[in-house]
This record gives sequence, C-alpha cells and structure tokens, in this order.
Amino acid sequence: MKKIFIILISLFSCGTYAQVGINTATPVGTLDINGDLNVRNELRIGGTNTVKGNAGTAGMIFHNSSDLTVNDWKNIKVADGQGSMSIFFINTLIDQSGATFSGSNGATIPYAEDSAIDNTWIVLSGTQDTFSISKPTNKVVFSFQTTAQKTGNGNSSSGFACGVFLDDKLKAVRTDVVLGADGSYKIFNLNATLTNIVPKNNYSVKVACTKRNLNSGTLGIGFPVNTSFLNAAMAQSVFTTSVLQPY
Repeated sequence: MKKIFIILISLFSCGTYAQVGINTATPVGTLDINGDLNVRNELRIGGTNTVKGNAGTAGMIFHNSSDLTVNDWKNIKVADGQGSMSIFFINTLIDQSGATFSGSNGATIPYAEDSAIDNTWIVLSGTQDTFSISKPTNKVVFSFQTTAQKTGNGNSSSGFACGVFLDDKLKAVRTDVVLGADGSYKIFNLNATLTNIVPKNNYSVKVACTKRNLNSGTLGIGFPVNTSFLNAAMAQSVFTTSVLQPY
C-alpha cells in the first residue's frame, strides 16, 4: 500500500506542474529536452485528443511560426519546369560604374565557351559575386540587364558583346548593336542557365563587356556617354544569380 501511495503522489505532482524535463532539473516548457532528439518515425503537428497530427509529405519543411499555435508544413518546391528544385541562393547586384569603349574597333570573331577573360573585356565591378553548390544536381540561373548608348559617330552603328564569367571562364555571351542618331541607346538582356555544375564552395561570377565594331565615337555599357538622353540611374546594370537544388 505504501508503494502505491508514493506512485499516486508522483503522478499528481506531474499533472500539477505540467512540465517534464529530460536531463534538466528546471524544465521551462511542457517537455524540455537538454540533449539530442532522435525521431525514428513521423513528426506530427496539429493533433488533438481524437485526431492524429499532420506528418507532412516528401519535399516539405517544418515551418515554425511566431504564433506557436499554427506551426505547419510548407511546400517549398518551385514549378516543375525548373525540375522541382528549390532556391538555395539568390542575389541581385546593381552596378553604375559600367564600361566605356572608344578608339579602334574590337575583335568580331566568335567567342568560345570556357575561354579565359583577358584585357579586351572590361568587368562591370558591381556585378562580381560568389555562390556555392552542394548538390550534383543543380541549376544556376544568371539574369543580366543593362543599357548601351553610343555617341560621337553620327548615324553609324556601335557593336558590343557582354558575357558571364564563372571563375574567369566564359559561360554565356551575347552580341548586340546600337543603331540610330547620336545619343541613341537600347536595353540589353542576357539570360543563361548552367546545369549540374560541379559542387564547390565560393564560385566567383561576374559580367564583363567588350567592343566589336564601334565605327568611331564612344560606346557606354551601363554608363551614360551622352547625358542629354540618359542618366546614371537609367543606364545602370542589374545582375541576378539564382542557385536551385533538390532538398
């Protein structure tokens, strides 16, 4: 009888304080674990006395809300068109330093993938970034927009190219031409996706531009060379890098 009495007193004490500590004598929550938690089956949330909680499904993550009564599971997959991957990294940079070209014409030969950057290219300093890859299955998406403007060559055209360099090797490039009267400008876009690049910490990426046929005069990329028609904010470059990987 004495043993039974002691057990009943212990149960009554637990019910009164409603706090249980594991490896701690001073629990601060209903269940306070000072150590590792190893869950061998499902982790369910939102259950009641009569209904099991929600265990989520594959591809979801546990969302801890500031309102502790509405913790839930979140589906973080992007659209299937991107391979059902999730965004691990995204960063957008703005550059107003740009690049300016004048003098003789540049080279007009085709560009080779993985060719090393040289002094014929001018790096847009504000577009330099780093990112890391941890999964062998991945997509790295680059999006670059800038403004090209010509001046000092009348109605002649001005040709140029801009490319994305990964660890100083050319990975994507596009050529274009500015047409029109003195001060004419155009919006330039370059979008590229690399697939399944080798996992590595701190890849370096940057955008650089080069001149082709200038036909005299001056060409500005991401920089106004004739401020009667364009200013620095209008001419600026924007570069976004996104890394998508499966969880």
